[in-house]
Amino acid sequence: MKRWIMNWRCWLFVPILAFFALTVSACSKEKSPEKESGGIRTSTQQAKEAIEEYGKRPIDKARKTQSLGEDRTRAIDEATENMDRH
Repeated sequence: MKRWIMNWRCWLFVPILAFFALTVSACSKEKSPEKESGGIRTSTQQAKEAIEEYGKRPIDKARKTQSLGEDRTRAIDEATENMDRH
């Protein structure tokens, strides 16, 4: 009976010990390049930038479409003026 208990404890202790050894060794003491350069962006800053970019896309698209329409109108006006002159 004592052998079974001792064996059971060993089988339980070894994986737990291995798990803790891996988690402790995975922690790095080095600073990441982002922290050294001072370029850390918080999640709220990232969310704010994403929302601003998302809001600007339709506006930029509309401006681009408007400018294309104005260019086309100018080209048609120039073509009709040239036709009237000849």
